[in-house]
Parts: sequence; structure tokens; C-alpha cells
Amino acid sequence: MIKIDVESQKQVNVDEELFLEVGTLSTSDFFETDVSVKLPDYQRPYVWNEEKLKQLLKDVKDHFFYDGDYNENAQHYYLGCVLLYKKNEIEFEIIDGQQRITSLLILDYVCNETQSYLAQDKWNLEYSSMLSTTVIKHNLKYLTENVSSGIKNHLKNIFSKLVFTVIKTNSEDEAFTFFDSQNSRGVSLSAVDFLKSYHLRELKGNEDLQRRFAKQWDSNNKGQFLSELFDFILWRSRSWKGQNLSFENKDAILKDFQKKTIKELNNDLIRLYPNVCNTLANQLMYDSKLGVCLQPSVLNLQTTASQYPFSIRQPIQKGIGFFLYTEKYFAVYNQLFNDKKFKSFIEVYNKLITQNSYYLKIFFKLASVVYYDKFKDQKLQEFALWMDYLLGSYRIYQRTIVTQTVIKILRDKSQNLLDVIEMSYRPDDVFDFIRLITDKSHYNVDLASDPDYGVRNNYKNANLSFYQKEENSELITKEKWVYEYIEKK
Repeated sequence: MIKIDVESQKQVNVDEELFLEVGTLSTSDFFETDVSVKLPDYQRPYVWNEEKLKQLLKDVKDHFFYDGDYNENAQHYYLGCVLLYKKNEIEFEIIDGQQRITSLLILDYVCNETQSYLAQDKWNLEYSSMLSTTVIKHNLKYLTENVSSGIKNHLKNIFSKLVFTVIKTNSEDEAFTFFDSQNSRGVSLSAVDFLKSYHLRELKGNEDLQRRFAKQWDSNNKGQFLSELFDFILWRSRSWKGQNLSFENKDAILKDFQKKTIKELNNDLIRLYPNVCNTLANQLMYDSKLGVCLQPSVLNLQTTASQYPFSIRQPIQKGIGFFLYTEKYFAVYNQLFNDKKFKSFIEVYNKLITQNSYYLKIFFKLASVVYYDKFKDQKLQEFALWMDYLLGSYRIYQRTIVTQTVIKILRDKSQNLLDVIEMSYRPDDVFDFIRLITDKSHYNVDLASDPDYGVRNNYKNANLSFYQKEENSELITKEKWVYEYIEKK
């Protein structure tokens, strides 16, 4: 049993193999520590923006100053928890608190320059992400221009009254248990932040793999893109089955990609399931130097991310399996919507789909990834045209497209379109179903009452231009236009 003595800030009655220490430290005492504090490679980048720094400066000013003068009698100000994992006797890793610690170190450097903790080499955090470096430089400039003379002159006293609750443990699992439940004053953690940390923990003991997957994850997550990938593509593709549909949320995403992931006896070997990318192997091995190798008996085949032999609805293995699965669908998404090889598909998207509602555009991307996962690039442009035929019928028929429109498309038909794609043997089976569920009468709507710049008229004009039809042509014959266009190609 572990007891915690908060007042004395010392561990009490601690098990020989596991300790948990909790105490309160001022920022000054924390930065004066004589142990080495580092950032693990799998930490997310430093991302505090100007809004966060502005709030920090405002909090300090409001709490420690009165009518512009420093208040000697100001009480201590609480900054939340810092979670530290003890790797060995002199080395700790920051599990949570990086955003605040980094910001305070920058503030100290701006105010104290050669006498700062950084200048004295008392703190030397290394940031593996280029994003962190960019943000640090930006925030250094911002604070240099915005820190008041009052804060500069009294920062030493302020730091003595800015306090953290510091939690230390030599159990990485214990540290992350706190981390998962902690809601600190820093940037609110998204589902993908939790997923990254959770699956990197499965690789503990192999720092090369942790570093490799953390670096690739941060590169793929520029602009928080992975949140969009998991929210709108991966979670929906796996969860929107049958007619019982709902929208994603943080808990649902964590349940599917964290709690539901599986652990094999040997996590270095990833179990495979038959799909269009894999008719040969039943497992793969990841090597940090060679990359992905398929291993059917004695045959080794190296492959690129978009060709990794996963299917979008398959079970996901913890650790390496999760990261490779994410890398595949990041690559597939970018290939579909950015690769010149798919020029004709992208042309349909740019000229027709982008003229549609935001919700229908997102649904088009989802369906396209699921289709590509099943059939690769077989009749890919034709799929785009028939999807536009279906989605366009809703754009023309309804003045307003809402979030529930996509749910209705899947739920209120004889079958769920995503299920049909998954179960079909040929692309033509998918196209037949799309034509079956498209109500062509929706295109027989008089748009004369809509303003010339209305979204429905904009979409109609985009169709007339794409299919090279006369201005007075009616969309009720659009199915015929699609057939004619495909025949020409």
C-alpha cells in the first residue's frame, strides 16, 4: 500500500519497487532542482499560442499587481499539476506540464536573460518536433514585445509564489494513469493526443521505435490533421454500420482506437486479415531499419505506407499495429486528394464536390477512402461521378444541408452505403446501389426563385460547366450526362 504525505513532500511507507510522491513546489524551487528533467520523444509538440500567453500574463498581472504596483502580500497562485516519471536516480521525464513549464522558461529568459535558468544551463529541454522549435521562437518574440516592466522587475518574487502540485512516480503506467485523467490548465488534450501517448506506451523499452513513430505522427498531424482523419474518416468508416448510427465524440474515438485495440503475445508481429492489399501474408514484422516486411513463410516484401496490408474495419493491434494503421490511411487520404496519378478523380472533387455542402464534402471523402480501401483505383473516377450524382440530389432538393443529412443517406435506405461498398465484389455493384438509392426526381426542382448566387444555383452551374451543357439544360437528365461522360472517357 502506498501512502502520500503532501505536507512534507516526502514519500512514506513506499514499496521497494514502486513509489508515488506528491508535493507542492514553487516555480523557483522546481526550476532549481538538481536532477535532470527531460521530455520523452513521444511527447506532443509545444503548442501554446499567443492567446494562452496573453492569458498567462493577464493572470499574473491581476493576481500580483494592484493599480500597477507589485503587491507584496499577494497569495500563492496555483498552476496545476506536473507529472514526472522517474527513469533512474537522477533523470525524470515530463509526462504532463510541458506547455506551462516551457512557457515559464521562455518568460524567465525574456525577463532575466543571462541570469535566467536557460542561460545558466540549469534547464536544457530538447524538443524533437520542428513545430516546437517554431512555436518557441514565435513565443519568445511575443513575450519580448509584451511583458510589462513590472513583471520583469518582480519575476523572482512572482516565481516564488507560482506553485505546482508535483507528482513523481517510478512507474510509467502509474504516471500515465494520472495523465489520462488530468485536466490541467494547459491546452486541452484531444483524442489523438491521448491515442499517441497510449500506443507509444506499448513500445516502452524500445526508444528507437518510440522516436520513429512519434516523429512520423507529429509530421502527419500538422494543422491537427489527424483529428480530422480519425473524426471524419476512420471512426465513421468503422462505426457507421447498419442503420444504428450516431456522431463521433472524444470518448467514442478513444473507445474504438484505444480500449478496443488488441494485444498479442508478440506485439512485434502484426496479424493481417485478407483484403485487396493482401492476398498473400498472414502477418507482418516492423523493422526500424528495413520498415514493413510481409512474412508468408520465407518471403519478405517491403512496401510503402499506402500499400500496407490493412483494411479499414479490421481489428487494430496496440502499439506498432496502431501506428502503421494510422500511417496507411494518412497516406491513402493524401494520395486520393493530392496525387497527380488520380487527376481525373480530383477533377470531379474540385469541380463538383467542392460546390456542395461542407457535410456532403466530408461524406464524399469518407466514402472515397472506404471505396479505395476495397477496390483501390478501379473505376475511381466513375465512383466519384456516381457519388456526386447521389449527393447532388440532396444539394438541389434541400435548401439547407445539416449534419443529420448524411445520417439520413445511410440510415433511411434499404442498406447502408458504406456496408455495401465493404461487401461488394465489383465496383459496378456499388454503382448500381448508388443509382438505386438516388431519387432522380430531386433534380426536378425549379431553382428560378433562388437568387443567382444561391448555393443550389452555384452547384447547378458547376454541373453545366463540367458536363458542357447548355445554360437552359435541366438537371433531371443528369444520370444520362454521367453515362455519356463515362463513355467518352
